[in-house]
Amino acid sequence: MGKALVFTLAITALAGCAEMGKKGVETKGHLAACPATKTSIGDVPSCGKVWKLAWGEAELEKDGELEAEVHGLVLNDASTGDANGTPDGVDGVAAAVVCGGKVIAQTDVVPLSKEGNAKIDRKVSVPIECAKPVIVLRERYEGKIGGWLAATGR
Repeated sequence: MGKALVFTLAITALAGCAEMGKKGVETKGHLAACPATKTSIGDVPSCGKVWKLAWGEAELEKDGELEAEVHGLVLNDASTGDANGTPDGVDGVAAAVVCGGKVIAQTDVVPLSKEGNAKIDRKVSVPIECAKPVIVLRERYEGKIGGWLAATGR
């Protein structure tokens, strides 16, 4: 019985040390759509129009795995006419990690469907010093990465 207890404690200690060795930053949260209030997130400018989001989540794991998924990320702005309820000319999104007011990591662009759906699953490199990261989904419009359309921590 004594050997089994010592063995169990040793395994538990090793597992704890292995977990401590996993350095990195992590965050997880629901995404909220950009309200077009001209509110930038760090050095990422705001969207130009009001957006809505049926559902969205993002997660950054300690190993740098960044996952983000949105459903129904579309315009919610009557001033856009027939484009209201669509992504209009936004054909893709990139997930960026903002820390200390700066984009410190960003994924490649993935397609945004005409229904406003997208899924990102990429690895990024985030410095350990990043204490409170915010994940933002940035638009690709006319081939350029622009402002944020959805973000965690809003």
